[in-house]
Amino acid sequence: MNLIFCSSAHSSSKSFKLTPGLLAIIFGVVFSIPAAIGGTLVYWWVDANERLHNNQASQMMAKELQNQREEVEKVKRQSIERIDALTPRIGELQARLLRLDALGKRLTAVADLSDEFNFDQPPPMGGPESLYEEGSVYTDSELMDTLNALTRKIEQRHQQLELIHALLTQRNLADQVYLAGRPVNSGWMSSPFGRRSDPFTGRTSWHEGIDYAGRENSDVLATGAGVVVFAARRGGFGKLVEIDHGDGYLTRYAHLNEFRVSKGDLVQRGDIIGGMGCTGRCTGTHVHYEVLRNGRAVDPARYVSRSAP
Repeated sequence: MNLIFCSSAHSSSKSFKLTPGLLAIIFGVVFSIPAAIGGTLVYWWVDANERLHNNQASQMMAKELQNQREEVEKVKRQSIERIDALTPRIGELQARLLRLDALGKRLTAVADLSDEFNFDQPPPMGGPESLYEEGSVYTDSELMDTLNALTRKIEQRHQQLELIHALLTQRNLADQVYLAGRPVNSGWMSSPFGRRSDPFTGRTSWHEGIDYAGRENSDVLATGAGVVVFAARRGGFGKLVEIDHGDGYLTRYAHLNEFRVSKGDLVQRGDIIGGMGCTGRCTGTHVHYEVLRNGRAVDPARYVSRSAP
């Protein structure tokens, strides 16, 4: 193939002869340049997209790590705050436990109870020694374990004290209703329990109580704690007070000059219930004192002669 180039300025022309090999080279160069440019552009585009994707992924990972770091710090801060708030509570519970132990010790000493309620003895415990480092603090689990242990100890002490209180209450009630002593502070026994001559008829009769003579309106006392179930006149008893002490016991105080209690009143041993008099069937100022056990009169002397607990 021949290529002819003409120049109008010099009215001349040049011709080149193109061989098949040269044409192949020219066509190869012409077509390879666009392909190279296109390939380069495609590489740059793919590389740019990959870098963009990698940057976005890196940013997302960094953001997620930051979020997790902030969440960890938040949980850590909340844990520290919770520990700081609960640690004084542990001290308070320990102080309360010490006070309960002290109270239990006093109650068991006063009540003379068995060693079952020995608050002096520390609870059994043991195990190998494991020292904390200086400045160490409770962990969440240790804190909850300590709180739970203290709560259990306090509940145990509470149950022990409730039982002691019940025992003391029962003992105190039994002590109070325990009949003991005379129904008067001053005076003398003018007629014992049992067989005697009737002061009005002279015939042999059965006296179901003890008579104590004294001055008019001198104090008449309850010989045990109980409930006043009767305070009024009744036939030959005159002005009569009856006290129910429970467990089948009832006491009577007759021939009173005046009442100082009313029906339904609660009385304790030694309380004044009336004044000595001569109402009803009597020959002089005195109080007729009876003790009934399950409705049957018994000799009051056995109760008069014993001391209060």
